Amino acid sequence: MDVATIDCGLHARFWSFNGATGGVARQLVLMTDGGGEAEAGGQRLAIAAPALLWLGDMKPGRLRLEAGATGLRAQIGDDTLVDAIGDEAQSVALRYLVDRDFTLSLAGHAEALGLIERCLSAVIAERQQPREASALLLSALLRIVLVSMLRVSGGRESLPGVGERMSLLQRFRQLVEMNFRNHWPVARYAAALGVSPDRLHAICTDGIGKSPKALVSERLAREAMLRLERSSLTIQQLGHSLGFSDPAHFSSFFRKMTGTPPGRYRRAVIDARTDRPALHAPSFAEWP
Repeated sequence: MDVATIDCGLHARFWSFNGATGGVARQLVLMTDGGGEAEAGGQRLAIAAPALLWLGDMKPGRLRLEAGATGLRAQIGDDTLVDAIGDEAQSVALRYLVDRDFTLSLAGHAEALGLIERCLSAVIAERQQPREASALLLSALLRIVLVSMLRVSGGRESLPGVGERMSLLQRFRQLVEMNFRNHWPVARYAAALGVSPDRLHAICTDGIGKSPKALVSERLAREAMLRLERSSLTIQQLGHSLGFSDPAHFSSFFRKMTGTPPGRYRRAVIDARTDRPALHAPSFAEWP
């Protein structure tokens, strides 16, 4: 996560983002004075202070700010974003939020404006002089920003695209976040949602192109990857923490999902190999 101040300038300024030669990240612009416009994914989003611009689909684009505009601009990578969102049931609304492009007016929200500005400024200070647990602090600061955005927006219902199918997918996702370690069968998810397993299967395959079972498995595999990368637990302990009573079952599941045994994956991470195996799991954008 990188943050930079936008100082007052005499002329209009332009920034390109998510181009072919650079990294891909979500973009955040906090406007404290002046205005501008972003172009990405074939659409234009105007912003006028006090306001916040969020570009979450990670498409290439350009930001233009008018002369005299001031504020803060951030680029946010997936690692920090995943940590900031977390895996609580309440995280579902944040996951919905972060993959959209939108602007939020902060007029009448002085408290939220000040809080977001202080958090982004704190990121700059921490990046300039990182200390112990710096990554943890950055993800905590980003979480405050995201929750502030959610509160100002009034929740996911105030953003476009929430229909009956999407609402059910969101509820399914919330149940997955709460229960994927418990290895619920699809029929139990369907019962909790008040639909038949066939109905849930149709909604998932039509809306996302994957079955409910595949989505749950991919969520479980993604969690296993994160824990292999960041935890000191043994493979057996890690598998048990994810609901696998048999270490061989966990190893077989992980290899099936990623093409790599868990021990080899962990060694590759430790060795920082450039050819580190990757799970072809859905991005946030594939879920509503």
